[in-house]
Amino acid sequence: MKCAEVMTQDPKVCLPDDYIATAVDIMWNHDCGSVPVVKDLSRELIGIITDRDIAMHVVRHAFVHPSQVKVKDCMSSPAVSCKSTSFVKTAAKLMSERQIRRIPVVDKTGRCVGTISQADLLRIGDVDLIIDVLRHISVPHGKSQQVTEKPVTVAKTSAAKRGKKASDGRADAQHSHTEERNNGKAK
Repeated sequence: MKCAEVMTQDPKVCLPDDYIATAVDIMWNHDCGSVPVVKDLSRELIGIITDRDIAMHVVRHAFVHPSQVKVKDCMSSPAVSCKSTSFVKTAAKLMSERQIRRIPVVDKTGRCVGTISQADLLRIGDVDLIIDVLRHISVPHGKSQQVTEKPVTVAKTSAAKRGKKASDGRADAQHSHTEERNNGKAK
């Protein structure tokens, strides 16, 4: 399967001279955790900005207001990307190796045409692929790649011992966040 078949097409993008408030608005309004950064209207990919990039920058710089910081000040550049004609397994391998949760997709000219997230990988139904990606992405930076033989069984067993669902309430928190956003209420 090719990346073009799995990707979210025509993602919202921002420019390096946009303020991060613009990126935050895109993330909030389109329920995404990253925004590709493009050079100009040609949509040539030059970087990516994530919710984590923004949070870390704002906190690191004494809670500076998002309308005072430009995207270029905290984006990752160059962005790790894959081609729309590449196989999904190639994108998944890059996500695993670089420990990234989302990857921009470019056409043969370098124009941003889509993104692939963990959720997109999950939708294709290749359980082994998504487990492998999650195992590698979830290893803390700087730690050795110690991966268990049966991560799904370990996760289910750990949750069962605590007497909780495996989601530990994350789905409920996400549902609550989405519900509030849809009702026009901010957290």
